[in-house]
Amino acid sequence: MAAVTWQDVDGAWPDGLGPPPEPGRLVAAAERRTGAPPAVARQHLIRMIRELSFELRTEQLGLLEAVRGSRLGSVTLAAGKVPVELRITLEPAGTGSRAVVVLVDRWPARVGRKWGATAAYVEAFGAVLSTVDATLARLDPAAAASFGPWWRDIGTGDIGMMQNAASIAGRAGAVLNRQTSRLLDGDNAADRRRAVVSNTGAATFTFVAPDAVADVPTDVADAMHTAGTLIASRPGAMPPKLASQVQHLVLRIEEHLDAQGGATPLSVSAAEVPVVTFLHQQALMRGMLPVRTLRICTTCRLEKVTNPELERIQERTRRTRDIATGLRAVVAPFVMAGQLVQLNAKAPQFTCPRCQGLDADETVVTYCQRCGDRQTESALRTCAKCQFDFRSLLDPTPLWRNENPPSTLPKELTPPVAPAPPPAAAPPPAAASPPVAAPPPAAAAVDPNDSSNWPRPPM
Repeated sequence: MAAVTWQDVDGAWPDGLGPPPEPGRLVAAAERRTGAPPAVARQHLIRMIRELSFELRTEQLGLLEAVRGSRLGSVTLAAGKVPVELRITLEPAGTGSRAVVVLVDRWPARVGRKWGATAAYVEAFGAVLSTVDATLARLDPAAAASFGPWWRDIGTGDIGMMQNAASIAGRAGAVLNRQTSRLLDGDNAADRRRAVVSNTGAATFTFVAPDAVADVPTDVADAMHTAGTLIASRPGAMPPKLASQVQHLVLRIEEHLDAQGGATPLSVSAAEVPVVTFLHQQALMRGMLPVRTLRICTTCRLEKVTNPELERIQERTRRTRDIATGLRAVVAPFVMAGQLVQLNAKAPQFTCPRCQGLDADETVVTYCQRCGDRQTESALRTCAKCQFDFRSLLDPTPLWRNENPPSTLPKELTPPVAPAPPPAAAPPPAAASPPVAAPPPAAAAVDPNDSSNWPRPPM
């Protein structure tokens, strides 16, 4: 899918996008046509809305309305926190569907948008519309190549001085938000272990092959490492040679990060290029499917499926409740310290409901989108029940790009090209051979039954 650019409408609301928004509001919109039926597109768009942390307000067959952000987010000016409204209309278009996506700011006051909020809204609009395009592109890759530009109406933009102040306030708010999230969510050591690439601080991780380069976002690189570790620990029905190559590549990534960090590219051989592509596909497919943890009790072998996101929300709710209870009254410092110790005390991660065991073997599982069958294999290929090919969920955009950097030497310093050797002289024609006389005709076969061919007696 090609990169999409903005097209400023400057107050002239395009036709076919529904009623124009309230004057003075920041707005962005896009129109997309795909070959997917409206019901299929609606299902994927609803999932996308929830993944983007929007709250659905209207869920009709042809209309989806959702909101995100709050007044506090408008103060921090974080792109993911500013108040915004999303409206998606769906209608049949031939054998496919037509989707109109409109994003409007919900700034709490009629003034103040120019005080640094415009840049945050442009970033938020672009992130949402990029996710919409990626979702629809997976349904119809051919139509994604013809997606038009995004429309926006943001007025004159931010005031320069206020934008700098808002940037500083936004960074301070982001630090405060991270600290608050760390206090409420707890210090998850398992997440830190899995984020081996993100912990280096790099934005992307680069693989360099002999004739190609692949730039992978760090979160996807973390997912590739997790998928490789899972496959290496439980190869299942995978060919032993491929499982060995995956294990070797995962070890190389870990050694490279320990020695040089994530900013330095990792050189891979031509034989490792298919392995990198395979892990990249596994990481993307895992990101599109629901993630569940299968815990098997080591004592009685009882299986229990849990949702990591639900566990995180429950832990956050518990900590928020404990903090609110502790702050209801002014207490002595040592009492507050004791409450913080209780706050950090965690309950057992697993308790078997049948035998009360506390130890379990854990693995990551998912479910088929078509039939709902549980997929326990480490490497996703096809569903054993309905033969659904999980690779059909992937974007056809290639991972590798050819890398042949041109010479940077000036023309006068470029070494001359050696002239090509002259062509070899053609060999002299061969002398004509004298004519060869035709061989005499072969004698006719003698029939022994013909009496004229018998020998005559002497006279």
